[in-house]
Amino acid sequence: MTRFRNVLFACFALIAVEAQAQLFDQPERKFMEGMSFYRQGKFEAAMREFGDITSSNANDTYAPLAHFYYALSAHMMKRYNESNLMLRQLLTRYATWPQRDEAYYLLANNYFELGDFRRAFDFLNRIGDPSLGKDVQGIKQHFLAGQKDLQVLKSLNSEYPNDRVVALALVQLIQKSSSSKADLELSDRLTNQYGIEVAKPEPTAVDPTATKNPPYEKKWTKGYYNLAVLFPFRLDELKANKRYLPNQYAYDYYSGMQVARQQLKSEGILINIQAYDVGNEEDKILEMVNNVHFRQADLIFGPLYSQTFEMVADYANLNNIALLNPLATDSSILVNGKLVYLAHPSLQTQVRQAVRLAKTKNRLPLAAIYYGHNAKDSSMAFAYRSELIRAGGKVLEIKEIDGSASVLNEQMSNFEKEKPNHVVLFSTDSKAGPSLMNVLAGRQLNGILVIAVANSFDFNRVRPTGYGGNLYLIETDYVDIMKDSVKTFQKDYFDKTNTLPSVYSYQGYDQLLFFGRMIGKYNERMKDGIELRKYVDDYLLSGFDYTKSRENSVSAILEYNDTRWVPWPN
Repeated sequence: MTRFRNVLFACFALIAVEAQAQLFDQPERKFMEGMSFYRQGKFEAAMREFGDITSSNANDTYAPLAHFYYALSAHMMKRYNESNLMLRQLLTRYATWPQRDEAYYLLANNYFELGDFRRAFDFLNRIGDPSLGKDVQGIKQHFLAGQKDLQVLKSLNSEYPNDRVVALALVQLIQKSSSSKADLELSDRLTNQYGIEVAKPEPTAVDPTATKNPPYEKKWTKGYYNLAVLFPFRLDELKANKRYLPNQYAYDYYSGMQVARQQLKSEGILINIQAYDVGNEEDKILEMVNNVHFRQADLIFGPLYSQTFEMVADYANLNNIALLNPLATDSSILVNGKLVYLAHPSLQTQVRQAVRLAKTKNRLPLAAIYYGHNAKDSSMAFAYRSELIRAGGKVLEIKEIDGSASVLNEQMSNFEKEKPNHVVLFSTDSKAGPSLMNVLAGRQLNGILVIAVANSFDFNRVRPTGYGGNLYLIETDYVDIMKDSVKTFQKDYFDKTNTLPSVYSYQGYDQLLFFGRMIGKYNERMKDGIELRKYVDDYLLSGFDYTKSRENSVSAILEYNDTRWVPWPN
């Protein structure tokens, strides 16, 4: 903690000048008492004193310092998430605070302790004071020396290829634990690049103590549960133009939740929904987490943006609250906490399921992969390529294509030497799917296995038929309009809103129904219930499966069975 002693002296110098000019006022007295407790190692007492000064209308002379030393005291008590929340509040409210680099350093320290190296490096890279250079290098060396996961260091080296400290830690770990040819070649390359001596004494292993957040007392006996919904409703725009609903999907999702709320009520589970208009503004999040009503939440859905989601995750971790991202398909956000869940399978899981399908049809899958023009198309295509090769398959062709059949026919190879036994299509162009099937039919390849994203057939508007059982679709939000429960929901939804439900309406219904049932049945053991088994009955979409991870791993593959599309038994 040497780094922060320097800040301490600088802050006391400022306070001393202030104190000569006036008698201690209330904030100053509390700050002095807090500092006295801090120096005695009574960090809980110090936090109480500093906390009284951190309100938004506090004396600006002492409020920034109180924020910082509250966060520092929380850090000393290993309450790293709580420390992070206060530091983010400090940086938002006092953007020009002269010691903001110290706040960045403490944030990095907290994230290192939490094992989130990516965010730790992000905050270290924001530090602009060159006098902190040695401290920055020192903290990197300290935590990287204890890192035993080779993949973590490889990832950091890939993201920060010019960071010598990362390269040194990676070389040392490779020399110590890996015999892979690729790893040793990487070690040699980094050794030559940075002139690293690999025969150095091994660094002392660091075993950071696991962090436990302070318990958050929930009143499970109060008879109801509070759900906070954090969506970008954009109410200001709604008030300005009453004929137009901005972000219609947010209102559809919320309306679906209202129908689920009534269903839960009939099951004896009372849910109080508190909606917050939240986008990507950090100041709104800080204001919200200090709101007495929000702090009574037992469950949180959203927000949808990664930056504000991370902030809410810090709060949720601190208070042991389950946090759901309703729309995301990026599994990396699961690192934000052990109670963070994705309502959908990640893109990687969708691709993995598709490869599993290909393997069940052919012991040696040979693929031709085609993708559209947007980033999601290409990322899924190359993820499929990597996953297929890892599974022992072979890729004969991977190409970006256009949607029309004539152009696609020219772009596809003739495969004269070796023919694929399955074709994969990732495209959001609704013409691409029918075009691909026409080209395959023209080449007498009607019987070949085709795996495509549902959007390539405009699936939500027109269900493709006539392709037999060889076409499989990737669709995470499949609505089987023949199900009785779907028909009942459509009627109830129309009666309440005078409109037909969108796919977001079904999502809002299913997600609240599932998580509402889990919290109603298991209370503080909600995590155990969620991850106990697969749940598919009574839901409008495909259900929920968190038995393998905290992303919903329910099957995203559809097969054509008789006259309707049904989930493939993954």
